[in-house]
Formats: sequence, structure tokens, C-alpha cells
Amino acid sequence: MSKIKISSIIQSCLSFMGQMQKTIEYDYLKEVVEFHKKFVQPYKGFPRGCRNAEIKNLETHFGFEFPIAYKEYLKFMGKDYNGIFVGSEYFIDDVIENTEYLPELLAANEIDFTLPDKYLAFFSHQGYMIAWFELPKLNENPPVWFYKESENNELPRIEGIFTEALLADMQGLASNLKSSD
Repeated sequence: MSKIKISSIIQSCLSFMGQMQKTIEYDYLKEVVEFHKKFVQPYKGFPRGCRNAEIKNLETHFGFEFPIAYKEYLKFMGKDYNGIFVGSEYFIDDVIENTEYLPELLAANEIDFTLPDKYLAFFSHQGYMIAWFELPKLNENPPVWFYKESENNELPRIEGIFTEALLADMQGLASNLKSSD
């Protein structure tokens, strides 16, 4: 196959991905999507999202319907392994392991904190930071708990609602994109 034909195929795929991103309606994730489009996409490209069937399978595993804000995140960038969150466990394939790891991390650090009966740990980073929300969903954009290992054994704290925490994390990481690329 010629270089021109391959280039044409790649351009068609990128155009299709861009159209797909435009056709999905985001109610809770609008600000995150706009930020990504303006400050992340020029450096990392279009995000890779999950299919509805993948999200439904994860919901079945946990036994609860997820908050809409989290489902929108998964659809938008739940498989964006080489995107803005590269190096963290922020993706659909990480959720089960993150959730199993949360009580272990708290116990290993002797943190006296009572977890809810059911929760979903959607984020962890290098084994010392983790974030989660309670299940069943409290609302469609739930409060997010965050824990980070520290010398003074600080307790987990609420870090705002899901979309606020996601946007803040993305903004912090995006500030490094220009200097690293």
C-alpha cells in the first residue's frame, strides 16, 4: 500500500473520530471535554472512550448503575491509555483492581477510616494515591474521596464532585504538556 493511501486512511479515521466526539452529548462533562479539546487534544490527540457494552459489563460486575458523570467520562476517555492520564490507573480496565486495592492501601498505612459498604475506586497512581466514590450512586455527579500516603497519616478527604476532581487533575497535568512535547 502506498504512503499516500495510508495517509488518506489515517486522515479518514481521525476525521471519523472527531465526528464521533462531536455527536456524543455530555451533560456533566462539558467543561472537561472543552478543556481537553483546547489544551490536551493538540498534544495528545483525540481521547479513546469506551463502548456502552463495556460500561454495562462493569456496572454488572459492581451490581449498580454508575453515576452519569462517570459514565460520560468512560465514554469520552475511559480507554485513553496514552492520553493526559498516562502513567495513572484511571481507565476502565483499572477499576476492579483499584477498588480491590483501596482497603489494602488504607490498612497498610494504618489509616482508621471506615469505607462505605460499596464503592468504586476510579483512580490510583503508583500505589500511593487513590480516589473513589460511593455506590449505589448518591447522585449523578457524586462526591469523590481522595487518599494520598503521607508522613502524618492524613485521613481520606472529599475532593469535590467527580467532574471537578477530574477537571482539576487534567488542568494540573496539562500545564506540563507544552514543556514536555
